[in-house]
Amino acid sequence: MRHRILFPLCAALASSLFCAPLRAELPPEVLAKNRWMELTRADFDAELQRVPPNLRYEFATSPRRVQTVLNAMLVTKTLAAQAKAHGTRAGPLDAKATAGREADRALASAELKRIEADAAAAFDKNKAAYEAKAKEIYDVNRNDYMTPEEVRLSDVAVLVKSRGDEAAKQRAAEARAKIVSGEDFAAVAREYSDDPVSRDKGGALPFVTAKGMAPALAKSVFQMKSIGEVSDPIRAPSAYHVVRLEERRAPQQKPFEEVRDSIMQAQRQRYIAEQRDLRIQAIHADPELQLNQPAIDALVNRVDPKAFRAPLEQKRPPKSK
Repeated sequence: MRHRILFPLCAALASSLFCAPLRAELPPEVLAKNRWMELTRADFDAELQRVPPNLRYEFATSPRRVQTVLNAMLVTKTLAAQAKAHGTRAGPLDAKATAGREADRALASAELKRIEADAAAAFDKNKAAYEAKAKEIYDVNRNDYMTPEEVRLSDVAVLVKSRGDEAAKQRAAEARAKIVSGEDFAAVAREYSDDPVSRDKGGALPFVTAKGMAPALAKSVFQMKSIGEVSDPIRAPSAYHVVRLEERRAPQQKPFEEVRDSIMQAQRQRYIAEQRDLRIQAIHADPELQLNQPAIDALVNRVDPKAFRAPLEQKRPPKSK
């Protein structure tokens, strides 16, 4: 889910690069403040150190990049402060992050995990209601809970790599000619097929769906109409196939008991994600958020287009008369 930008571009105000939700008289070094934390120019400068030195100036010429960094920092520092207030501790993997930005990131991550854990517990506590919702989802979207169509085939597979394309195609055609002339499919498969597994079974394959086959093979196979129909040689990525359609299974409705757990799991994951997003949205929509607009504007490096245009114009060859 996308979140609202806290420092959005303001096209209507030429003198300001950002539109503040709430302007405030803050100390010059403070960019933003809420009841949990202060975001300072020093914080931004420290974050900018993550950008390679030769790219930092150019990076800061983009208002969108600057506002993306500010938004991420505001959320991270607020979540870190909330983690401290709630007694949330960083995990053992974050033990080295004891101070500064890395500590904030570790605490923010731990706070989000705590929110997710609380959401999971709340979902499980109200499981009966969500099971009723799962049945409603199943009833409304029954077509989403069908088994795919399946076919059972006999197959002669002639590998291309060991024989070459033309030779493999010719060998598959010879096998097909024998089959359609009345020779036993299993005997032809044992003679012609290069697939040792199916060859020893006379070419017999188990039921398979379209997704379980190479796309080119599936396209031809699932267009076959009649049981007992024998295909022309079909070029798949590694072999030419001659197949006989033995049996077809139409899609079947899955019973609710079979899909209930997967529907419940999808609901649970969605609920957890929603609760996590609501916490972040609350940071974005905090009415107590204060922004130091002049200090925020000053973060963006102003670039005079003429400074770039003049050298280019000087290098252009003179127009021919």
